[in-house]
Amino acid sequence: MRDLRAARDDLERRVHDLKLTRQVTMQSLPSIRLVQENDKSLVTKINSTLVNTVPLWETQLAQAVTIQRSTEAAQAVREANDLTNELLEKNATNLRASNRIVREEMERGVFDIEAVKRANAELVATIEDSLAIADEGRLRRAKAEEEMIKMEAELRDTLAAASARTPRPQT
Repeated sequence: MRDLRAARDDLERRVHDLKLTRQVTMQSLPSIRLVQENDKSLVTKINSTLVNTVPLWETQLAQAVTIQRSTEAAQAVREANDLTNELLEKNATNLRASNRIVREEMERGVFDIEAVKRANAELVATIEDSLAIADEGRLRRAKAEEEMIKMEAELRDTLAAASARTPRPQT
């Protein structure tokens, strides 16, 4: 009978440990999902940057070639000074406008500081949430451990009391 009780108690402890392990595993699932979503977002942002940057480079290269050809054409066609001067003025105006746009974009950061601040705040909140969850889990495990110690002591006392009883003689 004592062996059966001991086996039962071992089984109950194992079941409790498995339930605790399951809970801890379930807590890790959202963090894994969060990391996966963050990685996916980063890949999307990198792809978006490449898709937007390469065409800009092509446009700038085409514009540089166009400006160079315009300059060469202006030098080759000195007799048509008026037309050349008009083209040069227009190209200069376009270059200035285009240069302003390009320079403003070049000087702009890849990320806006407000977005970085919000992302940082979210990250800090996520870490604080994770720490709070971990603290709660630690407290629950400690309470469960205390309860298990009490239950174990109660069981020992009961077993000791059962062992101390002497069987009554039958008449």
